[in-house]
Amino acid sequence: MGLMGIAAASFAGIPALAVGTSTAEIFSASRPLSIVYRLAKHPPTQTPFVQAQFSPLLDRALVLKGRLVWDGGDKLERRVEQPYREQTSIAGTAVSVTRAGHGTKQYSLNRAPAMKALLDGLIAVLSGDPEKLHDVFNATLQGRANAYWTLLLVPRNPKLAHDLQQLTLDGYAATLRCIEIRQAEGNASIYVLGRLATQVTPRPTQATLQKLCRAG
Repeated sequence: MGLMGIAAASFAGIPALAVGTSTAEIFSASRPLSIVYRLAKHPPTQTPFVQAQFSPLLDRALVLKGRLVWDGGDKLERRVEQPYREQTSIAGTAVSVTRAGHGTKQYSLNRAPAMKALLDGLIAVLSGDPEKLHDVFNATLQGRANAYWTLLLVPRNPKLAHDLQQLTLDGYAATLRCIEIRQAEGNASIYVLGRLATQVTPRPTQATLQKLCRAG
């Protein structure tokens, strides 16, 4: 789930609009992607993360800690610091992964359309571009503008569903708190971002992380 993981490397949001009556009116179930305007970041920016990877093949979640970096445009980095050191960099469709003691591997997103779709969608979130996000995903919004909200994103292209079933963004007001990626065969990955990452327990479950992200 490595490359799919970095594609989900997004960041805790900085409030971009005041929360009030007008914002609440814009933020509605009929216009679910309107929240994306408020999540826009100003590059370069970075945030700490805790990522929990879940798989039917694992007895418990694999937990990674590190830092996510966005340099603007289509340039993303995931720097894993624990339990090992690894840096994944994406620029356009070019991907390079460098892990301590294992050298560097390079490949292209053109060979992984689901991952590219996910990356394009997350860059749309970072840049505050709901139109670009709409090109890739169908969206459903739950929650309120000045409280907890959840944005459910499902790929428009059914051919991508095997690798990417659903992308879930959880936030509070204008702050993005968590990103959850659901794949085929029960695989999932949850990123907890920013200060909230310090509240992740040593042995998290999907249920405990979802509770933390949505009402923690």
